[in-house]
Amino acid sequence: MTPSAAPATTSSYRLSSRTHDAPSLGIVAAIRRLSPVMAGEGPLVVQALVAVAVTSVAGLLGPMIIGRTVDVFIQHRDFRGVLESAGVLLGIYLCGLASSYFQTQRMGTVGRRVLFNLRNALFAKLQSLPVAFFNQNKTGDLISRVNSDTDKLNQFFSQALVQFAGNAFMMTGAGIFLLSLSPRLGVAALTPALGVFVVTRAISPWVKRRNVRNLQSVGAMSAEIQESLNNFKVIVAFNRADYFRARFNGANEQNFRSAVDAGLASGVFLPVYGLAQSLAQVIVLAYGIHLIVLGQATVGLLIGFLLYVNSFYMPLRQLATLWASLQLALAAVDRISEVLALEPNLPTLALAPAPGRSTAPAVLAFEDVGFGYVEGQEILRHATLELQRGKTYALVGPTGGGKTTTASLMARLYDPRTGVVRLDGRDVRTYTAEDRARKIGFILQEPFLFTGTVRENIVYGHETYAAASSERLRAVLQEHHLGELLERFDQGLETKVTSSGDGVSLGQKQLVAFIRAALRQPELLILDEATANIDTITEQVLQSILDRLPAETTKVIIAHRLNTIANADEIFFVNGGDIIPAGSMEHAMDMLLRGHRES
Repeated sequence: MTPSAAPATTSSYRLSSRTHDAPSLGIVAAIRRLSPVMAGEGPLVVQALVAVAVTSVAGLLGPMIIGRTVDVFIQHRDFRGVLESAGVLLGIYLCGLASSYFQTQRMGTVGRRVLFNLRNALFAKLQSLPVAFFNQNKTGDLISRVNSDTDKLNQFFSQALVQFAGNAFMMTGAGIFLLSLSPRLGVAALTPALGVFVVTRAISPWVKRRNVRNLQSVGAMSAEIQESLNNFKVIVAFNRADYFRARFNGANEQNFRSAVDAGLASGVFLPVYGLAQSLAQVIVLAYGIHLIVLGQATVGLLIGFLLYVNSFYMPLRQLATLWASLQLALAAVDRISEVLALEPNLPTLALAPAPGRSTAPAVLAFEDVGFGYVEGQEILRHATLELQRGKTYALVGPTGGGKTTTASLMARLYDPRTGVVRLDGRDVRTYTAEDRARKIGFILQEPFLFTGTVRENIVYGHETYAAASSERLRAVLQEHHLGELLERFDQGLETKVTSSGDGVSLGQKQLVAFIRAALRQPELLILDEATANIDTITEQVLQSILDRLPAETTKVIIAHRLNTIANADEIFFVNGGDIIPAGSMEHAMDMLLRGHRES
């Protein structure tokens, strides 16, 4: 049974760019989503929490000892007892200091590991997504998610999380002491905290939305910077620095406003919590003096009570800052999870026959293929063609007619919306990415080189020669008649190149891409304007190399130069959603001229 075409889901790959589009995760859901990258960190987290408990207990014992010292030793002028109490306090506080350092060190390690694992997971996910994803999302925003958003989580795990747990533990302990020392006074002291809880629950979603908007504006500004730097030569050539400056100013202004809004929203907790602490102190002081007058409380109890009130509300005030950090971390988790939750829409389908070279006459075939990048705007409609093994085919047609799209479908950069693309008689979707890459070579219209050397770019992804020495690689290139192309580089295989193309010309980049593809000797070699930036003499050299490829290699050429496609065994005219056999060169030229007039 023929597998049906996988539905195209390119529209689902556009990441949220507006606040209300972003998914909203709660604390529990966020931790559950991040649990894979936190695997193995449990022991360190437990150790840190134990240290937090020790630190908090040390802080909670202080007010009780101070209150007892006032009531027992100071009132009876027992200065030895005061000194003994001071010594005990010093020992407790030193123990708390040591445990505080220990928990900071442990959680700092956890934060760095989570950051490491999370960035690896994000990058691996990005590598698994199809070309459609990158066509719909700005590179700068993706970089911001990998760098900035993950760093926000690192700061939360390494700093805020432990403080959050410590403050929560301290507040719980202080509340228990307040209620146990004097239930009536304790209830009075904790009443303002109830109002704080209500306010916090009410405004937390609003604070989070402001932080999400700020992170999105950071991503938008990164995208503007990345676009401007990548197109700097064009900016200088057309003297349009003012245009990009205006775009950056707009993005920077939006980031400034969103940062101010996020800062104001995050800062609203601090004064509210501070007011709650002041109200609690006034209530305890007034009610405590009243109880002292009635003989139902002592001065030491009141002092200890006031200290416990501070022990309860000071962590609450710190939680105001930490709560804002939590909201920022949750906003970062939203943006990161949005990427991690994506699934590629180019699955490998199961099929019984094992991958291998087939004896089928057609190395590649389109069967009633339909495709469009946008729903309702088809570029190909019911396209059918067959490419015989060992022949050379040319795709011609007006600009925008669908030639590169056809080549992309051949290489499975996209899946058709309808119909099937077959490679060696099998649905191309049944091949793994590795098997497909071995069978199909694709020289793109705009070749990309990694920062490094010519040698590193040639052997990239080539298992056979990845570890070969430069001498061995030169010999192999000579055997495949590719050595002559190295003469176009000043330092041969060791010529330095960068991803931006500095150090090599566009034509040299195409030569490297040509060598990289031809060295694999694929069954199907697709050349999309591969000689557009190469001089005529070098193009003749490339043609001679193509002629020396294995006899069974099928070549598909997209070019506008007539001499490039003159020797093709068959020419296809691509335009208006159709792929039509064009016959002779003269017929193809007539169809091309008509296509240009119609477009």
